[in-house]
Amino acid sequence: MDAPPGPVKVPPANWNQTPFDRAFRGGGPLLKALLSVIFVLLVMEVFDALSGELAFAEDLADFLRDALLPFFLIFLLGFYFGYGSRRSPKVGAVLSPLVTAIIVTFWLWVLAIVLDLVGGAEGVTFLQTLSDLVRSILYIVFLLILLLGYIGVIMRAEQLGGAAPVPPPMQMPVQPAPSVPPAPPQMPVPPPSPPSGPQKRLVRSSRNKVLLGVCGGMAEYLDIEPFLIRALWVVGTVVTVGGLIVVYIILGIVLPKGP
Repeated sequence: MDAPPGPVKVPPANWNQTPFDRAFRGGGPLLKALLSVIFVLLVMEVFDALSGELAFAEDLADFLRDALLPFFLIFLLGFYFGYGSRRSPKVGAVLSPLVTAIIVTFWLWVLAIVLDLVGGAEGVTFLQTLSDLVRSILYIVFLLILLLGYIGVIMRAEQLGGAAPVPPPMQMPVQPAPSVPPAPPQMPVPPPSPPSGPQKRLVRSSRNKVLLGVCGGMAEYLDIEPFLIRALWVVGTVVTVGGLIVVYIILGIVLPKGP
């Protein structure tokens, strides 16, 4: 009688790494941050070249030059947060509201500086007024993103914690199988072709959800980090003076809810 088979060793789960993660591992986010800073330097050189034609170009170039270190740190924070979230989604979900609030507040501050410089150089009072408005709501946006984000984290934790545990299956005694004569050899059958995967659709996310799941669904559809979509959405809401809020509500009604 043959000995019963031992326990099957399950290989460790493969985290959702990108080709960039596989190639550069922990140094990938640092490389991305350095490349982003190089891009900022190129933009700064472009504004320096246009300083004779645009009144605000020299001031913008000076601002980018003085803010290189904050730009590098915010790029580093964003890219390492994305890398860490792919390695440990649970930790990433807990830190996501804080990191999102920091990054959105930073880019709103950059937007306020740019509006002030352009408005002052061109004599556009509306841009300077809008810059003052953005600066005045920076802490409100920070706290609002933090509050809504951690409300979403708590709600997801309650949903996961409220699920009833599945009882383990009952183990029946194993009886030796009767001896069976070997079957005659058969012709090899070619393996069936794998079924084609479902077509990717834009839906409201049920996993990366803070309000209605619109930004999370867009992030899953584009295969990027949700906090980038939320940051761009908040910045666009401020620029359009609340116009994107209406678009968000419409998308929340029109888009179907994902699994």
